[in-house]
Amino acid sequence: MNPLDLLKNLNIEELKKKSDEMVSRLKEITVTGEAGSGFVKVTINGEFTIISIEYEDNDFIRNDIPTFRDLIILAQNDAVAKMRQEIQRKFSTNLIPGLF
Repeated sequence: MNPLDLLKNLNIEELKKKSDEMVSRLKEITVTGEAGSGFVKVTINGEFTIISIEYEDNDFIRNDIPTFRDLIILAQNDAVAKMRQEIQRKFSTNLIPGLF
């Protein structure tokens, strides 16, 4: 099948409506990434914006700031990976049917 044939039947208004719905739904999705066995947790939304950072307050944080920063980065990276999976799961239907 020629991919350009798919574009002949494309309804631009319907595509725009589906796209707008997806963007709106993205704002509602949240996931939490963890590092250090849950010592640090970072929650992001579907726009990959950090919503919150939670951590266990103890002497470790006060005495080893560089490692604490690394745990925040690891938790953020974990959250991003989870969000990518969640977006793929929720939006597995295609905007352009037959394209993928």
